[in-house]
Order: sequence, then C-alpha cells, then structure tokens
Amino acid sequence: MSKKEKYSPMMEKYLELKKEYQDAFLFYRLGDFYEMFFDDAIKGSKILSLALTGKNAGVKERVPMCGIPYHAAESYVETLIKQGYKVAIAEQLTDPKASKGLVERGVVQVVTPGTFMDFHINENSNHFIGALNIFDFAYTLAYADLSTGEFYVLNIEKNEHTLANKIDSLGIKEIVTKVPYSCEGVLNSLYEHEELNEDYKKLFDKITDFKQMKTASLLLNYLLETQKRELDHMQPIDEVKSEDYVSMDGATKKSLELIKGANGEKYGSLLWLLDHTHSAMGGRLMKQWILQPLLSKELIEKRLDNVEVFVDNFIERETIRDMINDIYDLEKLSARIAFGNVNARDLKWISSSLKVIPELKNNLKALNNPRLNKLASQLTDLSHLTKTIDEAIADNPPLQIREGNIIKDGYNKDLDELRSIKSNGRKWIAQFEADEKERTGIKGLKVGYNRVFGYYIEVTKSYLSLIKEEFGYTRKQSLSNAERFVTPELKDMEDKILSAQDRIISLEYEIFGQIRHYIRKDVHLIQDAAKAVAKADVYTTLAFLASKNNYVRPLFNQSHQMLIEEGRHPVIEEVIGHQNYISNDIKMNEEHEILLITGPNMGGKSTFMRQVTLTVIMAQMGSFVPARRASLPLFDQIFTRIGASDDLISGQSTFMVEMMEANNALRYATKDSLIIFDEIGRGTATFDGMALAQGILEYIAQHIHAMTLFSTHYHELTYMNENLGISNVHACADVSGETITFLYKIKEGASTQSYGINVAKLAHLPSDVISRAQVILSSLEDNNIEKTLSNTDKVYIRQESEVEKALSRINPMALSPLDALSALIELKKLL
Repeated sequence: MSKKEKYSPMMEKYLELKKEYQDAFLFYRLGDFYEMFFDDAIKGSKILSLALTGKNAGVKERVPMCGIPYHAAESYVETLIKQGYKVAIAEQLTDPKASKGLVERGVVQVVTPGTFMDFHINENSNHFIGALNIFDFAYTLAYADLSTGEFYVLNIEKNEHTLANKIDSLGIKEIVTKVPYSCEGVLNSLYEHEELNEDYKKLFDKITDFKQMKTASLLLNYLLETQKRELDHMQPIDEVKSEDYVSMDGATKKSLELIKGANGEKYGSLLWLLDHTHSAMGGRLMKQWILQPLLSKELIEKRLDNVEVFVDNFIERETIRDMINDIYDLEKLSARIAFGNVNARDLKWISSSLKVIPELKNNLKALNNPRLNKLASQLTDLSHLTKTIDEAIADNPPLQIREGNIIKDGYNKDLDELRSIKSNGRKWIAQFEADEKERTGIKGLKVGYNRVFGYYIEVTKSYLSLIKEEFGYTRKQSLSNAERFVTPELKDMEDKILSAQDRIISLEYEIFGQIRHYIRKDVHLIQDAAKAVAKADVYTTLAFLASKNNYVRPLFNQSHQMLIEEGRHPVIEEVIGHQNYISNDIKMNEEHEILLITGPNMGGKSTFMRQVTLTVIMAQMGSFVPARRASLPLFDQIFTRIGASDDLISGQSTFMVEMMEANNALRYATKDSLIIFDEIGRGTATFDGMALAQGILEYIAQHIHAMTLFSTHYHELTYMNENLGISNVHACADVSGETITFLYKIKEGASTQSYGINVAKLAHLPSDVISRAQVILSSLEDNNIEKTLSNTDKVYIRQESEVEKALSRINPMALSPLDALSALIELKKLL
C-alpha cells in the first residue's frame, strides 16, 4: 500500500519535509502548537519533559506525537540547541481561515548550535559559528556571529594543536565542513556549496586569498540556507592574522582565570576586574582584547596613547562614560532589524541610542587628539533615523508588533481615519443621518443596523415618493411599512467600522514594516557607530581603572628584558584591598631567562607567577598595568601549567595532563615566549618528578631560551648550574616557635626549607601526626632510614648496593697503592 493510502495529506506533507531535514528535530506548526511526530516525538518528549501522546493520521496505529505552544517555542529550541541538536521550524505559510484545502507549510528556518540567535540585549559574549577548509599546507577558518553580524576569516598553519586551540578560544559550537571533521564539544555540519554568492560580493571586498574566499563562502551559503532570509546585517569580512596576536591555549586561559574565576563564574577573573564597560558592545570588545593580546608594538602603543588621553582628562572621560551608559546594544539591535525580528520597543532603544551619538562625537573631538578625532569620524549622524522613529513609534509601545498601538496618531492619515472610525463610529452614523435628512428633505429617514444586513437607511412608505435617483439609494430590503436602502458612502463606512480594528492592526504592521525597511538600509552605518562606541567604551574604562587602581603605562623593549617594579596581582589586589597588597619585583634578561621559585605552600609562589603573566597580558592588550614601573619584551606565546586538574572524562590523570601541557610548551614555545610552570613533576614519585623537572629546565635553557618562571619544592634543583641562566628566588615566611607567618614577599636566593609541617600545623592536623612527621623529617634529612622506621611494627630490610658489596670485600691494609687506586676506579664505575 502506498504512503498516500496510509497517511493523511497533512502527515504526508510532514514526512516530505522531514525527509529534507533528517538531522534536525522538525517543529511542525499546527494552529497554536508546534508538533513533533514519530522518532522526533519520542526523543523530544524525553529531552524536553513533554507528554508523549498520539495522533490519528490515516493509519491503523496512532502516530507518536508531542507538542509545545508556539509562543513558548524559543526556550524549548534553546534547550535542544544547547545539547547539540538542530531544529527545523515549519510554519503555516497560508492563512488557515482563508485556505479552502490543506494549509501550506514549509521550513522557514533551521536553528543550529552555531546559528542560535542570542538576541538578549546587553549580553557581552559572542556566539560564533565556524567553517573549515583543509588545504595542502594550511587550514582556513571562517567564523561569524549572526547576532552581531561580525564575520572573520584566517589562515592557520597546518597544525592540529593550533587549530584546536583557535576553535576553543573562539568558543565555536558548530563547524561547517565539506568532509567529516571531529572536534570535542563541536557539532560538525557537512555542507558543500562554496561558490561565491554574487548578492553578497561586497562582503568580500577586503579578501583576496582564494582559500579564504572559498571558506567564507562556504559559511555564508550555509547561513543563508539555514536562515532562509536575507542577511543584510552581515559585516564585511575581516582577515585575521594569527601572527598579530599572542597565542594562548585553552588550558592557559583557564589556569590564568582570564574569563572565569576558579569557581567557574566571572567573579575573580581578569574580565571581572576589567569589564567596567558601560555598553554591551564595549563588554564584548574588552573580552576579545583580553583573549587576543597584540603582538605589534605599534598597535599596542596606539591603544595605550588613547587610554592615556583619558587618564589625563578625568572630566571628559567620565562625561563620555555617562553618555555611553545611555546607549543600548546597537550591534544586536542592528542584527534584529536585518533579521526581521525587531519590535517597536527595540526601535525606541535604537532612537534613544543614536541621539547620543552627535554629543559623544563632539566630546571626543573636544579632546583635540588626532587618533580620537579619527574614532569620532566613525560616529555618523543618523538623526534622520531618530526623526522617523520618534515621529512614527508610540512612546511606550508593546512588545508584540501584531496587536496594534505601536504607531503614533498623526503619522499616517489612513490610520488616523481608521482609529477615528473605531472610536467615533456611532457619532459618524448620527451625523450621517442628520446630513441625509437635510440633503433629501425626508424627515422620517433614519439609519439603522442589524447583523444580517449591516447598516441601512430606512424610509417609511409615506416618504418613498420623495426618493430621487440622484440620491444614489439602492434598495436592500422591503418591509410591510418601509423600505431599506444603502448608499456607497454608508456601505464604505460600514466596512470601515466593522473591520476597523483588524485593519488598524494590519495597517500598523504594514507601516512598521516600512519603517523597519527604511532603517534597514542604514544598518551598516549603525554598526559602524556601534564599533566606535565600543572602542571609546573600552578606552575610557581602561583609563578609569588605571586612575582608580594606580596602574602605570608599560614600556616595551627589544633587549629581551623583563623588569617589573612593585608589581601586583590585579585581581587579588581588588579582592583584598589595595592597601593590604604586598608588591613584588621581577627582573629577567638574556643572562637570567629562568626564574626558579622555591618557598612554602600558600607563600605566594603561584600568585607571583600569575601576577607577572597577567601584567604581560594587560600590557599587550593595551592596558596600563598594576606596578610602579614595567619594562617588558613582546611575548608571542604564553604557556602555563598551574594547579592540579584531572581529565576524568578522557581518563587522564593529573600527571598525564601535566605532562601534556608541559609538552605543548616544549614543542611550540620560542625564545620570545613566556612559560609558567608550577611544581612540574609533583604528580609522580619524588625522584621521577625531580628528574623530569630538571630535564625540562635544562631543555628550556639549552634549546628554547624562553623566559620561564618555574616554581618547585625540589630544593635539589636550586643547585643547578647558573650557566644555564637560572636564578633562584623564594617566597619568604617567618617561623616563630609553633607559628608560621607568610610574608608574600619574593626575595633573591633559594629557600632553605618548605615549611610543610608548619603549614600542616595551621591546618590543625592531630598533634601525634605532627610530632611523628617531625621525627621522620629529621631522619630523612640525616639520611637515616633505619631510625625513621625503628618505631614501626613492620620490618624493613635495606638492600645493599653494589658499591657497598664491593667495599665489604676490600681489605685496605692488604692493598698496595696501585691496587688501591685500581679499586677506587672500579668503585667509581659501580657508582
């Protein structure tokens, strides 16, 4: 039996659409609900906690079905997207009331993890989707944010580590490729169409590399096919060059707590400290700057110049910050205009934001700085848009645009007439009746209404002879004692009165669409203004923080020297209070490229290393830094291994993770990189760990020559040859009797002890444990294993070494001088 005989026409259409979107949940609009059927319903009901029911669809057994209200669909879509699924939205394309047969339905959008439109205003994170092409000697990655219109492309060396690092750093959740590509936590969507779309050729004006054009086209075509609408808000594609930015892998960014603190939240991170921006655009830009510090001294100095202007001009800075506080998220609002889901309230936000632009421009120009003048020039006067919005859109419009009350009175003559009809219909009818009596001379004429015939003019039979042809009356109904008539004017008014509300809503929506289309033509000008606002926001914020926290402008040198005087950890300083923070110096150069840091746990070693690294990142992103003075080289890469972390999902122990992260540094670091290693080797046996730590230090010193901060509890390492460029420093502590006080001061020289037992006392371990540990420590320091174990119940037999066995066989009194020398040589060999 054929499918047509099995299923109803409605279900046949569903199956037809589902065949095209087999990799997605199909939300099929039926009236006020989106329904899912068959496997989608079974799976979807579990994921979304929906009741699984059934539907008669022309077959014997009911088809599995579950549904959600159409007005609440967004939250359900978001749930599926966050779990890595796609959702195809099938809408009713014809009006069910007007359709005589089957309502036409079609997919109007495919929502995917990379195309989910996060239109939450003032949200300061980008949501990128990527496309990847693999060429003979390089990867090419294109990535875009649909909610802001940003579009980028870059070539990456053909190195899987570098590619994975870039995808991770951008937070990409979906990668479009022509061939299967696996990346943990990223949905791979296969797609082949990479031909240039002529309608969007202007986006490619800055791109000449054929690899980049193909990859960007692959992404753009995928977006067009899934979104099924014009994407006028997409911005011209910018080429990103990897060599322009400091490279940091995901582990480094996590361990340095750049975006998230130790608790996984924003609090305690560098972003938390720096993001005092007053706009969502500025917040997103600040995050980008933190994650992508610059490599070009020229570009860094330009940013620092702008920050310094605002440091030196307090009143102008705070005035500009107050202005920016009144500007909404113009980037996302622009995207909503182009995407077609902007509402009337959004337009009011756009208008109020754009009104700030001219004043902001004047305040930037008043600083009389060439670079800020250039920034001000990007703030185009868009008063023609604000004028239109203010004239057309009601002051407090509703969120819904299909329910009326969004267009002001006086903006449109037809709309005003409809509103007048709605509110003054009875008054008009009374006036019409009076006018007709006067015009015809029929005193017994009256205007009436009933649901069957609508409005009518009723004339009793005694006055029928007075009706003339020129009156334009048309007989509508005959009664026993009267006749009822209509005129074109009355019929027209009847239509207007009866359909006024529907026509008002329809006309308001039509007018709103015209206004949206009018603004849509200038979307890119709004986006340009948004970018300028974002930069002004970040510059003024960094200047505000520099002034508030006593930061200093960093200097850069080409002599491979790092000198930081009275440096502070910017985040910890903010948490504990500036007056309580103990600053530290650091001095490194070509003769002393490695700093070996010893001292007690909790003594400040890790804080010191993070503080140095955060100072470097802040400097190269264009910020002033927490120090009295800072002269730095430019670092191309930053590698860290700080803290313990198992990767249980991948089955990797702390030590394995440690070795993998160390390997990244040893393989990819250059002499211009910064390496931060915190207690490498502690995850294995003491001698293994110490041997690995020494081997790593020697490799860095002999082969890489990168500036390295290396903390350790292996005090034996402090005796390494100074010819390797290793300097010893230590975190100070003051031990007085039973107490230990951490001084958090880094001083030259190696630490004499680790203070581990003192720290254990602070943790209030049982006194018996402390006492026994002190005995064991003393024995170990004396190398007296037997004494250490003498008080245990177990018997330990110490095995003799080959040297000891040989010595036991030697009678020194029976040896000649030559034999004694020969024996010594053999012992040396055995040792």
